Amino acid sequence: MQKIDDQIVKLIEGRSANYILKHLCTDIIGSGMYRDVYALKKFPDYVVKIERDMTQAMFANATEWRNYINNRYWGFVNDWMAPCISINHTGSLMVQRRVYWEGRRRKDYPKYVPAVFTDLKLRNFGWTSDDQFVCCDYSYMVVFPVAVGKKKMRYAKWWGTLRA
Repeated sequence: MQKIDDQIVKLIEGRSANYILKHLCTDIIGSGMYRDVYALKKFPDYVVKIERDMTQAMFANATEWRNYINNRYWGFVNDWMAPCISINHTGSLMVQRRVYWEGRRRKDYPKYVPAVFTDLKLRNFGWTSDDQFVCCDYSYMVVFPVAVGKKKMRYAKWWGTLRA
């Protein structure tokens, strides 16, 4: 994976968000409150998240990047987070490992998740290409594990639909 991550960083390094969107991404594959999501053409198991309006000061990409950096060595939570690969200097664009839902149903989701995850929308979680269940939208999570307990799990009250 590290080799692919390095190739992706080189591919997007120094390029504008407009260039990346126009030349390196597929059509839009998802959208949330603040960001649009595109797959990378050359690396379809990775997505580019582009924040639509930086003037709203939500900084979802920067927050998600910080949550990943802060928790990536804490194995308990890191195993549940889709890895972030790169973020541009403005935070408007971030690359992350892609998750999939095809062929999955609500009953396939775990009954418990780490208590740090606060938004249990079905499409905020999914399976990587190597079948690891992870959260792909953790820009808003409890950032201090001490607040919920080091390895505390909570019953998952999943909401939403798996359809786009």
